[in-house]
Amino acid sequence: MIAMKKIYSILLLLPFIVSCNGTKKVGIDRPYNPEGDIISSALKDKIGNIWFAASGRGVYRYDGKSFIHFTKKDGLNSNDVSCIYEDKKGKLWFGSNDGVCYYNGKTFTNFTIAPPGNSYSQSPKKVAGILHDKKGNFWFVTLNHGVYRYDGKSFTNYLPYQTLVCILEDKNGNIWVGSWSHGGVYRYEGKSFTHFDGLSDDMIKCMLEDKAGNIWIGTRDNGVDRYDGKSITNFSENDGLCSNGVECILEDKNGNIWFGTDFTAGGTKRGDACFYDGKSFNNFTANDVLTESGSTPYTVMTIAQDNKNNLWFGSRGGLLLRYDGKSLTNFSDELK
Repeated sequence: MIAMKKIYSILLLLPFIVSCNGTKKVGIDRPYNPEGDIISSALKDKIGNIWFAASGRGVYRYDGKSFIHFTKKDGLNSNDVSCIYEDKKGKLWFGSNDGVCYYNGKTFTNFTIAPPGNSYSQSPKKVAGILHDKKGNFWFVTLNHGVYRYDGKSFTNYLPYQTLVCILEDKNGNIWVGSWSHGGVYRYEGKSFTHFDGLSDDMIKCMLEDKAGNIWIGTRDNGVDRYDGKSITNFSENDGLCSNGVECILEDKNGNIWFGTDFTAGGTKRGDACFYDGKSFNNFTANDVLTESGSTPYTVMTIAQDNKNNLWFGSRGGLLLRYDGKSLTNFSDELK
């Protein structure tokens, strides 16, 4: 069990200084912007580096000692990156407001979804999720054109009028996508997508399959639904969930299911983080104080776990915190 105690939020700013060789190292050189700064995605790669997407500022890679900053000047297709994904061959993929690119460890390469000749009126933008499935197909969920499957030769478009924000493949090879445009969840079992009924909300933010095979579905206003293959169970603030607005879900190495949450208009709690140990929810308080603006609650947008079992929390407001099981660490002094 992770030791819990009352913890206060610590601000970490991630602006940058450009070095003479063109590689950006992180530094502190601009005012804190609670509304514009969002750590939207985090991922641990196979080597053990942790990658973070920072809204409007590209991506950062942390190797355990220092941060390196990548932007459009380095080949990234956009500085507004919404998701990070590592494929089965170790390539890092970045979905952004301007489509998709991948990084092979040395250079970035743009990847065009549905290029000319595929009978689509325009190339889809605003990629919110990426998946490399067991059969080798790539899937790209978008905010403006549904989801695309790429089999290595051609693209197939599904759910073209849905605003999709997340995707997963379950242990049986089924593909699940979540909709933000009141579409709920759709499941692909090999031929077509069918609507998955019975959820507590039709606005979906995130999904996860845990080690036991349960599918967890985070919603905008009604907490999280768990599907065990037979029935759906809803968990909300009434059950101990830190907030009904679930932004991200992570299963840690001990089997705890973590939730990063946002404040909801109909809820009674502010955004924060908590975990479910299989029996009950345990609050992890990173929001005892508001951000420097005095008005924006701490919102956990993404959670990652590194090879040393530290947990990383990225949030709205540009907060990036590392938790070692006892306390939170502020990286701002190390990045100056």
